[in-house]
Amino acid sequence: GLPVPPAFTISTEACREYLRRGWPEGLGEEIREHMARMEARVGHRFGDPADPLLVSVRSGAPVSMPGMMDTILNLGLNEATTAGLAAQSGDPEFAAKCRARFEAMYRDIVGLEDVPEDPWQQLRGAIEAVFRSWNSERARTYRQRERIPDDLCTAVTVQAMVFGNRGANSGTGVLFTRNPATGEPVLYGDVIFDAQGEDVVAGTHRTEPIAVLDERLPEVARELRSYARLLEHYYRDLCDIEFTIEDGRLWLLQCRIGKRSPQASL
Repeated sequence: GLPVPPAFTISTEACREYLRRGWPEGLGEEIREHMARMEARVGHRFGDPADPLLVSVRSGAPVSMPGMMDTILNLGLNEATTAGLAAQSGDPEFAAKCRARFEAMYRDIVGLEDVPEDPWQQLRGAIEAVFRSWNSERARTYRQRERIPDDLCTAVTVQAMVFGNRGANSGTGVLFTRNPATGEPVLYGDVIFDAQGEDVVAGTHRTEPIAVLDERLPEVARELRSYARLLEHYYRDLCDIEFTIEDGRLWLLQCRIGKRSPQASL
């Protein structure tokens, strides 16, 4: 019952196969089947110039490795679909910013100078890049320090995009369900309005404390507290939650057990 954008996950087994032998046989067909299901749920089509479905491509290891692997947002944009997004949203500047962010992330993470025009090529390139990021230097170093086995590999989640950069009633944030320094049972975190997910953690934008939601979007604040209690009860632990607000509507994107001080643990 949580408000999570439609998605599907490519398993860690596919990653192991990719790192051993290359792109697994039949994976492309499976991805197209699941994309078709996602299209049916959201009512947009991937690569459709008139009404495009955009996706994020996210890593997800069996043991959480915060910030160690890669995520690509707004995937599916090219010249035609950017025009479609501009028409659909009524905001050409919003569409242009989404495309600029996507292309910058894609070049940086996939390692290509020229971003493919074909959304399906974009998707395969992004999935392969996330698979490869399991063996990046920073991921290997983190696993060594945290004593995480090297053979677990990462899953890849392909998720319908929701946009925190659609105006003053949109935003994105991360929160702990309790104060991670003291353990006090209050929401603790940051939110930034009219922005996309990576802006919160990149340190390049000024964030605001999560409490400002009580003033600006009180219904969203109430929902967040309700879902935070639900997730704590489910995991029986302090949770670290990533969320997006699109034009006043709350979406939960990610949840994991949160790091905290020994005092907070007690």
